[in-house]
Amino acid sequence: MVRRLLHAGHDVVVFDPNPAACSSVAAHGARIASSAAEVARATDLTISIVMDDRILRRVALAEDGVLAGASPGHLYCDLSTVSPMASAEVADRAAEAEVSYLRGKVAGSVPLAEAGTLTVFTSGERADHDRAMPVLSALGERVLYVGGGEASHFLKLAHSVLVAGYAALVGEAITLAHRGGVDYDLAIDVLESGPLASRQLTLKAPLLHSREFAEPPSDIDTAAKDLDLVLASSRAARVPMPLTGLVRELMAGEQAHGDGASDIWSVIRAFERLAGPASPHTSDEPR
Repeated sequence: MVRRLLHAGHDVVVFDPNPAACSSVAAHGARIASSAAEVARATDLTISIVMDDRILRRVALAEDGVLAGASPGHLYCDLSTVSPMASAEVADRAAEAEVSYLRGKVAGSVPLAEAGTLTVFTSGERADHDRAMPVLSALGERVLYVGGGEASHFLKLAHSVLVAGYAALVGEAITLAHRGGVDYDLAIDVLESGPLASRQLTLKAPLLHSREFAEPPSDIDTAAKDLDLVLASSRAARVPMPLTGLVRELMAGEQAHGDGASDIWSVIRAFERLAGPASPHTSDEPR
């Protein structure tokens, strides 16, 4: 994403606690700051994208965080998948500092990020969205404003529900077909090419064929974290989500089995294990 911004001609200042992460983009022209506060002092717009609520609070609210370095009128856009509750806390502190706070979210994979073709959506003040457009349009081919407040967080959580739920549903369906006597690879091909085909299944069909789940763009641990956010947020909003709760339990089983770092689509192995030892695909031996 930083390389996309540099390619678009933006002057980019970066900070990451991991020096190697900064060095990799400094080689492409980014300037390195010593803290998130220093990034905010050096720019008119600061973007953060982190793993969870705890890190967001650290990056945004700490003594050397974004809000500590941002002047009144600064625009802060957070792209992280975090809880609406943590984001609302940052929003309150940003308002106290007279800093504009835009909740931004991205949907897509690492290849889409590298190509600058992510889908980006934001919520907050429409004027802040418009102000951020020249930067966000370098990251995504579609940049959408979806409403005020924490709307983008709930939309991203809905996206996470579909990502995890679809992977689980496809895994369950393929396991049924295979145990019913259909060749494993043929089952994938028929589902991927038939009337129920989707862009996601077409993208993931080669992975299901190869079963090379060890170096994923998105792993089960991350999906589980996202579903925990979904379920906490749904409880706060009083929205029952029984299917998502079941998918989260499947992910917990995979984590307990030692597969948390595997691709989210490796959840098919959960159904194969539940079905018993008859399947030759309960291991990842090449076929």
